[in-house]
Amino acid sequence: MTLDSLTRGQRCEILNIAGPDALRQRLATLGVLRGQSIQLAAVSPWGNPRVYRLGRQQICLRNEEAVYITVTDQGNGR
Repeated sequence: MTLDSLTRGQRCEILNIAGPDALRQRLATLGVLRGQSIQLAAVSPWGNPRVYRLGRQQICLRNEEAVYITVTDQGNGR
């Protein structure tokens, strides 16, 4: 499953990050790394972009970027 398919409050672990080198480098700079736990925190009214909680920080990603991140479900974090 990919990061863009999460529902609000769902927690998962990052398995792989694909996509163009520039995107992978930007995500790594933001702290989006394999093995990290990530949670969907909020969704804009139109569903794009979305806010993800990664540790103590929050990052905003477009769905077009989130499809490159493969995750495994860890259950509901609510």
